[in-house]
Amino acid sequence: MAIPYIVRRKADVSSGERKELWYAVGKKLQKKGGKTERDVAHQVAQRTGFHRGVVEAVLTATGEIIEEVLSDGHSVTLRGIGSFQTAVTSKGFEHPEDVLPHSVNLSRVYFKADRMLTLAVKRAGCHRIPFKYYFPKELLTKKMEQADKEAEKEENGFNE
Repeated sequence: MAIPYIVRRKADVSSGERKELWYAVGKKLQKKGGKTERDVAHQVAQRTGFHRGVVEAVLTATGEIIEEVLSDGHSVTLRGIGSFQTAVTSKGFEHPEDVLPHSVNLSRVYFKADRMLTLAVKRAGCHRIPFKYYFPKELLTKKMEQADKEAEKEENGFNE
């Protein structure tokens, strides 16, 4: 398995002058929403032998518990998965006693993946989706068509 990407042109202004360069951009191969807890529960049930309904109930309860724990001001760390944490913000005040609860807001809930999970996903590598699937035919160059053919041969194990 490899992480799919497409190639897009973006403006690079980091050097002070505007340059149009090509970059890899992650591409999800799914409709909006991705995999659900039902999908994950099905896969966990297949691997563990537990009933899918039980696994789905555990996943749902885990989400509810993470919500409760974060709301109490704690972080949650799930070994092999990662950590969930909160960040708060407020506007600035001249005196510390003026920073009251009604002026403080949750700015985000964030997730930091476990280091081993990150390494495992990195090992999956990346795979370019063939240009022919997202570039209009009139914009495909000979080099792009050749790159698609070579990638297809390599993917099928027919590397010459």
